[in-house]
Amino acid sequence: MLPFRLSPVYKNYIWGGKNLITSWGKTPDSETLAESWELASHPDGDNIILDGELKGLTLSEAVRRFPEIVSPKFKPDETFPLMVKLIDASRPLSIQVHPFTEYAQRVEHSKGKIEAWYILGHEEGAYIYLGFSRHVTRREFEEAIRSETLTDILRKIYVNDGDTFFIPAGTIHAIGAGITLAEIQENSNITYRVYDYGRLGADGKPRELHISKAIDVANTFPLNITPPGKSGNVIVSCNKFHAEKLRAPFTGNTEGRGFRFMMCIEGECVFRCGDFSCELKKGGNVFVPSDCESDYDFEGKGEILVTSE
Repeated sequence: MLPFRLSPVYKNYIWGGKNLITSWGKTPDSETLAESWELASHPDGDNIILDGELKGLTLSEAVRRFPEIVSPKFKPDETFPLMVKLIDASRPLSIQVHPFTEYAQRVEHSKGKIEAWYILGHEEGAYIYLGFSRHVTRREFEEAIRSETLTDILRKIYVNDGDTFFIPAGTIHAIGAGITLAEIQENSNITYRVYDYGRLGADGKPRELHISKAIDVANTFPLNITPPGKSGNVIVSCNKFHAEKLRAPFTGNTEGRGFRFMMCIEGECVFRCGDFSCELKKGGNVFVPSDCESDYDFEGKGEILVTSE
């Protein structure tokens, strides 16, 4: 099957900004945009296919009907494995944690969530929180939440463009203000908030916290922040996903092993594969099915984030 583009799913939260609109070509109905789900096959957001024989189908419907586009072994009743998002944090996100798979299946009837962040842009002094700065006990963790001193025991990391951070399930974390990033993750939308700076949601009420569940799943030991598999063009590689940054021009193929999701993160280029071609500017994407039998080519000077299982 030939490649196709996907229509993003837009999500606007109280911390979203305008960068994805002004710099990434996104066109939501709102004045600000928090997240653009570039690759999503989930009840909370499902891409629409824009090209070819699958045009007009949601990605979820397409993989049910044609599981071979995901991988040779993918089954119609399986959950699509990954999500890829663009995130613009104009204000800080909540301090949060995602559950590991065993807990998520037992409590939420959902997948757990491992993720990675690739920093695409930042304001001077922007930082993230990633794990604890030292080992803490469960009692210390609970007391820090209760006394609103949690940030005092978290690892604060100032970011630069091109940084990659790997966030295993169970890792307490937060994206700070002034950061634009790409998030590669398991196909899950389960988040446990533990602290949200006392902010109110769109309904005027404090946003829900999930302290008991967060304490259940949080790893209270410091995290090794070196991304697994990082080497050369590879920015992160683990048993759930693989991501690398390539610069056009280049040629590739799936070799029938699994899909490739390509997103232009800088510059612009032309993508060609068999009878299909498209221009990709910053923020544009193309999905190469596993059963695509042709090589694909990128021409131009764009930088491409390539994600696969």
